[in-house]
Amino acid sequence: MSDKQNTVQKIEFDEFAEDYDKLHAKNIASSGFAPSYFDEYKIKEVARILQSVSYSTSVRILNYGCGIGKSEIFFHKYFPHCSSLGVDISPESIRKAEEENIDIPSAQFQVFAPGEFPNWGRFDVIYIANVFHHIPHELHHEILVHLRTQLKPNGHLFMFEHNPWNPVTVRTIEQCEFDKDAVLLPPDYAVNAYKKAGFVNVNKNFTLFFPSFLSGLIPMEKYLTWLPLGAQYYIHAQ
Repeated sequence: MSDKQNTVQKIEFDEFAEDYDKLHAKNIASSGFAPSYFDEYKIKEVARILQSVSYSTSVRILNYGCGIGKSEIFFHKYFPHCSSLGVDISPESIRKAEEENIDIPSAQFQVFAPGEFPNWGRFDVIYIANVFHHIPHELHHEILVHLRTQLKPNGHLFMFEHNPWNPVTVRTIEQCEFDKDAVLLPPDYAVNAYKKAGFVNVNKNFTLFFPSFLSGLIPMEKYLTWLPLGAQYYIHAQ
């Protein structure tokens, strides 16, 4: 990514930091859900997967591309004894994240510069929610290799992305102000990117099949993770 592209991306996210929740709510209004539903859904899914391998709730979590810190409250809900570090290239987003999470002392935040690869430590879980579609594809490999160095042995990485095979998702992204630069990642591309970066046990799972008026069917979603029609998907790797 050129210095100009880095600056533009940072400025765009700084611009949206204060009104991000309002813009997001407007963009997803047709789903019938508030933004917090999707924030919690992802963390709940991470907890469901980790509980199946008897994981401790006292995990150390890296939230890569944390934005305004909307996930942290749910990290601490589903992993009550965890500590988390949220990192982002947008100083305004980090300022907002610190503001919004002031009552969670074990949630820390840090700005980093695009193109830099800080050593943040070693983590049990690395969490990436709808970030990589903002990053040029030619940079994905280098970033994933770096993130692998930040993961403890037997640690888990979860990356959530919008599903480009879902036409409703594609239309929603096209209409979203802060997704103007988005280039969606085909699920198979994401799987191969993780394998090339040295991750193992790489799996993809599809999520978010039902809008709110079909909420009675939501408990079925955990049985549909193979079906490539969900609004989003996630990669789980070690």
